Amino acid sequence: MRRMAKPWCTGWLILCCFHLFGQTSSHTCGSALVHNPAVNYGQVTDIDGNAYRTVVIDDLVWFAENLKVTRFQNGDTIPHVTDAALWAGLTGPGMCSYKNDTTFDCPQGKLYNFHVAKDTRNPCPIGWRVPSITDYDNLINHFDPDANGGAPSSLPNAAGGFLKSAGLGYWQAPNTMANNQSGFSALPNGGRNNEGVFSFTNNTAASYWYSTPLGPGMGFFLQLPYNQEFAVRNAYFDRYGCCIRCVKDLSTVQIDESHIPGFNVYPNPAREFIRISADKPMIGQEYVISDLTGRPLLRGEILAEDMTISIHELPSGMYFLGFPSSVSGVSKIIKQ
Repeated sequence: MRRMAKPWCTGWLILCCFHLFGQTSSHTCGSALVHNPAVNYGQVTDIDGNAYRTVVIDDLVWFAENLKVTRFQNGDTIPHVTDAALWAGLTGPGMCSYKNDTTFDCPQGKLYNFHVAKDTRNPCPIGWRVPSITDYDNLINHFDPDANGGAPSSLPNAAGGFLKSAGLGYWQAPNTMANNQSGFSALPNGGRNNEGVFSFTNNTAASYWYSTPLGPGMGFFLQLPYNQEFAVRNAYFDRYGCCIRCVKDLSTVQIDESHIPGFNVYPNPAREFIRISADKPMIGQEYVISDLTGRPLLRGEILAEDMTISIHELPSGMYFLGFPSSVSGVSKIIKQ
C-alpha cells in the first residue's frame, strides 16, 4: 500500500520573504512549469541580487529554486572553474554552469562542489544555511514517515514524488509520481563528476548537497530520480558538481507587524473573542486570519465600525489578521 504524506503547508515571510496570500507558478527567472500554482510562495534575495521562491514545509523554510549565487555570504568570490583538469584538481570551492553554458542557470541553477556546501563562509543568504543531514531527514520523513531520511536501506520510499516539480517540461519521462504537493519544486540539473566531465543529460535527476560530510573527501547529497518516486540520501567525491538549496528555521522568521490605518484589534492577547474597531471606509472589506505558515483559518467581512469575532476554535498561539484584497498591513493576534 502506498504511504501517504503528512499534511503540508506554506507561508508568507512578511519581511522580504512572504507575500500575503499571493499564489504564483512562474519561476523568478521567468520559466514556467516549475512551481505548484496552489502553493503560497515567498521570496528572498541573495548577495548577488538573485531572487528565489521560498516555501514553508513543516517547521522549516526552504528555497523552492536552485541556488545560482557567485559569492559567499561574506562577499568572497566562489571560484568559477570551466576547465575539466582544473576542476578535477580542486581542493577547495568551485562552481560552474552545466556544460559551462549559463543559459542552463535558469531555472536549474549553478553546479557547486562539496567544498562550497560545507564552507563556513556559507553560500546562502544571511539567516539561511546549506541543509544538514538532519534538515533533509526531516524533510523526507515529513512526506514518508517510514523513509528513514532516504537512507538506501529504507528504499523504496514515497517522499520523492512530493518534492519533484510535476510534468515533463524539464524531466525525462516518466517523472514517476511527481506531484510537487510540497511546493519544493525540485528540478533535474545534470552534474559534473570528480574528473570534471559533465553528465550527458540534465533531465534525469535532481541532486542537492548536504552540508554534512560523509568522511574525508566525500559528502552527502539528496537525489530525486526521474524514474522512481524515491528520495535517496546518496554520497560522492567532494569534487562532484551538483546543486544547492538553502533552508532556515521557521522560528527565526522576523514578523513585520505593519500598522493597518484606521483599524485596531483588542483585547490582545485574547481567549474567546477579539473586538475590532474600524473606520467607515473599511466596512465591507474581507478580512482573513491566518496561522504562522500563512494558512487561512478564518474569513469574514467587516460589517460595522465595532464588531466581535470569535476565535474560540483556534488553538493557543500566534495568528495574523490581514486584508488580502485592498488594505495593506497585518495585525498580530495572540490566542491564549
